[in-house]
Amino acid sequence: MKPIRSNELEFFKELINSKFSDRREAVDTEVSMEANKLADKQKPHFAKKLGIEKLLKKVEVASKKYHDFKQTMQHTENQLFRECNDVADELSRKLEHYNKARKWNTDFDSFTTKEDTANYFTSKLDEVCYQEAKKHIQKNHAIYNQLQDMQDNCKLVVHTGADINNTVKALQKEMSKASIKLPIPEQLLQIAIN
Repeated sequence: MKPIRSNELEFFKELINSKFSDRREAVDTEVSMEANKLADKQKPHFAKKLGIEKLLKKVEVASKKYHDFKQTMQHTENQLFRECNDVADELSRKLEHYNKARKWNTDFDSFTTKEDTANYFTSKLDEVCYQEAKKHIQKNHAIYNQLQDMQDNCKLVVHTGADINNTVKALQKEMSKASIKLPIPEQLLQIAIN
């Protein structure tokens, strides 16, 4: 029985980290692509799903009215500014409640009524729709949820103290579960791998 030498141990640890990093990046890209597709499907109905469709329509109407009359009538401008701001504040408060409950990574209180408030909220809803879609895809993505366990298993294999032949065979088997090939130069390690 030939034990793993310290330089081989370091090599395998670095190789495992590198291979799993590459695989994780590819899986994250796949998750993002699927999350984008799901978010695109959900965008038209997302405001309705949250129960804020009417508020979103109200803020669109209020914002449009405000911007149409801004340059012609100071009195109308002030009145519509208050209306738009009130509706946007109400929408912002409701979305902040959802933000806390659903653990979104987005804030909804940095709008300015002097700009296009409706576009502000629509783009923020698109952001959180994508966040929820990504969480959903990650939750149901088998490989994404198993990569860390698979990588930990490989590290355990390397640290078992088994001989080099058994260690490499076990590593190949574990890494293949994550669709990662472990290229071992047989001549350098002087081992036979099936």
